[in-house]
Amino acid sequence: MRITVLGSGTSTGVPVIGCPCEVCTSTDPKDRRTRASILIETNSSKKYLIDTGPDLRTQMIRENIGAIDALFYTHLHADHCHGFDDLRAFYFWDKNPIQTYLAKDFSVELQERFRYAFFDSGYPGAIPHLNLNVIPDEGIFEVDGYEVETFRVPHGNVMTSVFRFGEFAYATDFKGFSDTQVERWKGKIKAMVASGVHYDPHPTHSTIPETLKLFDRLQVEQGVVSHLSHKIKYLDVNRSLPPQVSLAYDGMRIDLP
Repeated sequence: MRITVLGSGTSTGVPVIGCPCEVCTSTDPKDRRTRASILIETNSSKKYLIDTGPDLRTQMIRENIGAIDALFYTHLHADHCHGFDDLRAFYFWDKNPIQTYLAKDFSVELQERFRYAFFDSGYPGAIPHLNLNVIPDEGIFEVDGYEVETFRVPHGNVMTSVFRFGEFAYATDFKGFSDTQVERWKGKIKAMVASGVHYDPHPTHSTIPETLKLFDRLQVEQGVVSHLSHKIKYLDVNRSLPPQVSLAYDGMRIDLP
């Protein structure tokens, strides 16, 4: 299995428009962050995309991704779904709808927000073609015969879906895991990408110290902190982390057996 970090940035991306700070003006490519998303390539060569942020087109071109086999949504905040329209390009080459997996309330909201793609509105242009599959709030579901485990975690006034694909887990935009949720995944994860926006307290996002504690509680062997703000300078922060943890950067790859 290979995981590619398509985007490692928080909702504004980095650089932030108009910001003259040290990180936003950095020449280090690892300080340039598109909105958070990952691609999973399974050992059977399936490509699974998680979230469609506003930078989707740029990410697909950068990584030379011309097709995906399934799409998963963690939640529908703008920085995680507003690249939706760029999904139509996949239909140019593969005339099959994208199998899309998301929670029931997100399925309803996605169809309302992007109504033109799901209901006949008379729009004459190309549209994304998706087949929506509702997943449980908690439990295991199958994709291409592959078991995926999910549950939901708090992120302000929404509940985000997190996913475990075998020994890899992805969790973004959450404040914390319950004790029960930690016990469910404890000791089962070799690699995990999880959000940690910065070091300062945040009411709805896990911070870097909180994410490090989560990695410890889950006994994660390789932890990667993503969804980073412009308060995080890659070189300085990355070298301060425990040896089994690193910061995400756009284009980062994680390989698992």
